[in-house]
Amino acid sequence: MVPDNNQLYQALFEDAPDGMGVLDNSGDILLLNRKALEITGYPDVAELQGKNIVHILDEADQNMFQESFSQVRSSGAGIVQKSGIRRKDGSLTRCEFQFSRVPGAANSPGIVIVSFRDVSERARSEEALISAVRMLNRFNSITRHDIMNQLTILLGYLELSHDMVTDNTLKEFISREEGAAETIRKQVAFTKEYQDVGVNAPTWIDLFAVVRETASVVDHPGMKVEVRIDPGLKVFADPLIRKIISNFIENTVLHGKTATEITITSSEQPGGLVIAFSDNGAGVPAEDKERIFTRGFGSKRGYGLYLAREILALNGLTIAETGEAGKGARFEITVPKGGYRV
Repeated sequence: MVPDNNQLYQALFEDAPDGMGVLDNSGDILLLNRKALEITGYPDVAELQGKNIVHILDEADQNMFQESFSQVRSSGAGIVQKSGIRRKDGSLTRCEFQFSRVPGAANSPGIVIVSFRDVSERARSEEALISAVRMLNRFNSITRHDIMNQLTILLGYLELSHDMVTDNTLKEFISREEGAAETIRKQVAFTKEYQDVGVNAPTWIDLFAVVRETASVVDHPGMKVEVRIDPGLKVFADPLIRKIISNFIENTVLHGKTATEITITSSEQPGGLVIAFSDNGAGVPAEDKERIFTRGFGSKRGYGLYLAREILALNGLTIAETGEAGKGARFEITVPKGGYRV
């Protein structure tokens, strides 16, 4: 015997492993399942029916929650976000919310289905991991400072030795030693730029604002930078994406040879959002398109593109060079669906 659909849907709603709620178009609570009551600490749904869902949210998260709710109400697209729930006893628990809108019949505003789960333990683990990374970075900073001091002393003595020695063979040896010490100094200095990888949690970044700001502060004499990104476009990424954008512009200035302009665009493709950095310079030879992302590749023994790929991958973003040699370089960052919004 096929069960009645209403009974089936009711059973699925009540027995769902996550908290679930039905909200009207204003965000007022119509229904909550058993798991939702367990998470919020309310014994009876009647205590919350008719109240806006922000009533049970932490005050610090209410504005962001209402922004997401308004967005799903107007677009119908599902949105995921984290917010704190203030339980009936006053305690706070972190939850991950997901919204989806169900359109109503003619002249009906429809409803919004919200599901949420307690992620307090996960949040505590994430905070502990971030604290550990920050502590390691402090140690790295101290160690780097000490190494740089010793390298300064070493380079100073090598320079004195070079001036005092008359044997040409010894002079050649000292020159090579100076070159090795200078390479070490540059590599140690470079680690400072990316020491904050993973320290700050990924967040929604206003891409248009960040690109415009970064392009305005990077030194690119004689280079025109044109930004064609939709205002209001946001991507979910590590805050270090600012450094990655800066690195692309600096790479064109250093390696573009004949490049006179950089164009930065965004477009939605079947695979997600594509952010492209194009120039009109020499381009990248076909055999080097993948090698440029390997550690230490290039005449400068740089790590910029290698680290850019690794940092982007932390949040599921990918990068590839798709330009044509002789016509210009083109770096494309692909943001998967769900990782961007307007």
